[in-house]
Amino acid sequence: MVDMTALMSLDLGKFREAASDWKWIASRLRQADEGYEDAVTKPLKSGQHWSGDDATEASRTCAGIHLDIEAVAKEAEAVQKFLDDVVDGTGDGYGSLSSHQRRATELHQEAIGHGFTVRPDGTVTWAVMRAPGPLSPEEQRADQERTAQAKQIEDKLKDVLRAATEIDGSLERGLKVIFGTEDTFRTENRDRVDRDDAGMGDGWNEAQLGLVRGYLNAKGWDDAAALLKHYVEGNGEPVEVDANRMLDDMPAFRRDVDTTLTGVKKLPDGTFQSSWQSSSPNISEGDKSLNWYYALNHFEYRTVGHKQGDHISYQVEVRKRYDWGVPSEHRRDLDKGPLNFEQADLARLNMVGMAKDFDVKGRSATRQVG
Repeated sequence: MVDMTALMSLDLGKFREAASDWKWIASRLRQADEGYEDAVTKPLKSGQHWSGDDATEASRTCAGIHLDIEAVAKEAEAVQKFLDDVVDGTGDGYGSLSSHQRRATELHQEAIGHGFTVRPDGTVTWAVMRAPGPLSPEEQRADQERTAQAKQIEDKLKDVLRAATEIDGSLERGLKVIFGTEDTFRTENRDRVDRDDAGMGDGWNEAQLGLVRGYLNAKGWDDAAALLKHYVEGNGEPVEVDANRMLDDMPAFRRDVDTTLTGVKKLPDGTFQSSWQSSSPNISEGDKSLNWYYALNHFEYRTVGHKQGDHISYQVEVRKRYDWGVPSEHRRDLDKGPLNFEQADLARLNMVGMAKDFDVKGRSATRQVG
């Protein structure tokens, strides 16, 4: 848990310096990659200076090096954006340490101004020197007011510390992904498929995914098991999911759709098509939501249909790219029971041809509102 001392003394300038350094590294890598491609990769591909089996193999190897440099450059840029985000909240929604630090400082000063004491965990206390004996009615009222005032500041401080702790956890998980296994950078290029690159570790991860599928089936999370099976055994063909059942199974998804329809009601009459928006199941809302959490977690949806006055006839479309996280996406590890995978290790199965990313899509039946 992040405490007041850690949050208020945190030197955010060091984060910004590190982000700037990673941006510089990415720039230099891209410059080197351009020079390498012009001087090595393109001449080899042309076949003007060297031909035959050895030349073909050399061209393939050098093209792989080009992709690896490109992948590391992409990851360096992602590190810069990741660090900027956790400091200033500029990108992927991790939060803003700077805003939480500023708010903690303001609340701390407010508490001190009222004569309160702030403990490292955000607890706010106060005490006065007075003669022994019972409190008068006026003193009781003053005591209650000060206690309520201290509690109000304390609640706000603890909210700030909880939010900062969540960002700290995201930072810890993200850095572990960034500096993960030795082959994670290669997975940045999802389309690079070379079965010759597969190793024993890939086979072990593939085998463990079979155990995960068995666990999902045993829990009755059939959609999650089916999509994982298609990833490992499929050919990358799209998969159609039941959007009607998704709406029935996930209260959080229905609420998101209802919010979108509230906006549709303000549109002029006629056909409409909302923008794609993000949704995800709330895992505290039952076993069916858990099924879709392990199947898709976040996905996108939109509504399409016709509006006439207060009456709306609509369908809900859903889509998702089923893939596992590469380093620049900083997705957290898959950790279930005794099994733990870095997402990049699972994404690597796609790279070495042992699994295949695919699109998920679905469309509900026509629904009516109003």
